[in-house]
Amino acid sequence: MNNFTESLTPIAVELCKNHPYYLLGETIWRFGALICVLLGMPGHILVVIIMLSARNRRQPVCLYFATMAIFEIIFLIIVFWLWCSSLSLARDPRDVLTCGTYYSLLIGSSHISTLLLTAASIDRVWIVVYPSRYSTFVTRTKALIKIILIIITVSLVIIQYHFSVYFSYSYNICEYYSYAELWHGKVWPVIRLSLLAFLPCIIICICSMVILRNRYYRRPSTTSETTGSRHMRTASLLLVIYSIYYTLSVMPLNILQLFHSYFFNDRITDASQINCLKFAQWKMLMKFCLLLMAINYSNKFLVHYLISMQFRRNFWNLCPKCTWIPSRYRKRTRSFENSISN
Repeated sequence: MNNFTESLTPIAVELCKNHPYYLLGETIWRFGALICVLLGMPGHILVVIIMLSARNRRQPVCLYFATMAIFEIIFLIIVFWLWCSSLSLARDPRDVLTCGTYYSLLIGSSHISTLLLTAASIDRVWIVVYPSRYSTFVTRTKALIKIILIIITVSLVIIQYHFSVYFSYSYNICEYYSYAELWHGKVWPVIRLSLLAFLPCIIICICSMVILRNRYYRRPSTTSETTGSRHMRTASLLLVIYSIYYTLSVMPLNILQLFHSYFFNDRITDASQINCLKFAQWKMLMKFCLLLMAINYSNKFLVHYLISMQFRRNFWNLCPKCTWIPSRYRKRTRSFENSISN
């Protein structure tokens, strides 16, 4: 690969940075990223506090959600750092951290969050479908082991970023070394999409549908139906809707990586051959997809609040001065209600 091809992306950025699509993506990213950070960070901190409370931390599923919140906080910190950098309020995180560390934190935290949600969904199925035997398969120790294994596995998978990308000080972007072109252009996007995005999301959706079917299959008669059973069915339906939404928000960025060659031809030999329309479209779609993922990682508090009655009680118990809270929110609940928390 010649020197011109290696500097092709920086040249395209310089030539196309004033294109309407490019500017549109930058503008929406700057407004959307700030909103995601402002809403997501406090929510995740509350999730960690509630999930690691003296009572909840004994529940294996709560350990998954607390760990997810921690890694999604890391994701939002990088997003906020990028936002500050875009307004020249801070140095570019890729310059300070190196590109390898930057991608490890941004992409790694995303994949760890997805795999943790997958593991939590599988354990939740055991709790709901086999309430009398789940303690054999779902324990706090096993949950901690799964969490550690997921973190180690993802860390080993994404360590390759430390050896394949570098920071371009001229244009403030990360570029791939020439020897990593085939890996990052063809092989890695397929692995990332299939094993770290598509398969986990399918498992999450299947698990939520199994729980929904179980709740409706055991539906009691109208005369004997209780408020708790109605809530569990409603929560299960919301869980299915969220699983589909989660899939639709995580998949686009991974799918887009497969079409890089369509939007930007790395083999052109002259700057005049750069198609600013396609390149600007690529950058705009990248911003949209990253923002979509940031939105997903900023609304976990709201999801927990809507789905889990126990989470709502725990949240309001953090606000003892709120005397207007209905007394039913302060009642103790059975431990298995945490199984449908998300």
